[in-house]
Amino acid sequence: MVLYGCGLAAFGLYFLNDWNDWKLGRPLLRFCFPLACILLAGATAAGALRQPAGLSSGARLCAGLGAAVFAVLLIYTLFFALPAKEAYGRTGEERPACTKGVYALCRHPGVLWFAGLYLCLSGVTGLPLGFAVLCSLLNVLLVVFEDICVFPARLAGYAAYRDTTPFLLPTAQSIRACIGNRNRKGGNRDAL
Repeated sequence: MVLYGCGLAAFGLYFLNDWNDWKLGRPLLRFCFPLACILLAGATAAGALRQPAGLSSGARLCAGLGAAVFAVLLIYTLFFALPAKEAYGRTGEERPACTKGVYALCRHPGVLWFAGLYLCLSGVTGLPLGFAVLCSLLNVLLVVFEDICVFPARLAGYAAYRDTTPFLLPTAQSIRACIGNRNRKGGNRDAL
């Protein structure tokens, strides 16, 4: 139960961080994001140290490789596809929306990588599948809030971006846009 409580608390901090960005603009609450990351990473590590799932060695190898790929994609999407200082350090300020690269794929690609990572981790480690599903669902709820309230208020050009890019599930057109942006020099970022 402590594991699930830590997951809920982490997403509560993520929500508070977004609420602060949207409505409050308090510099001290900027630390909610890194604290949430630390809390979620600690809970995940503690859950992963439990007795591993009873999968075959081949299935565990595939799940482990999947976890590594999803972890790299998640880290890239959240911290390198857009400048972390701009995205996470300018609380309450308007900033340009990132619309290219992985963000041409869908508006919240990190949710896809996060769910993939947590599902793979539950297959290769002792991380409970229920925890992986809970955190993935909380992440979806968080981005719904961001998509409806926070990003339209804080990201310049977000309304136009929302009109051209799917919310969560990539389409053939968005996949082509993502690949096309990657093939152009410097095409993975907008003004960020």
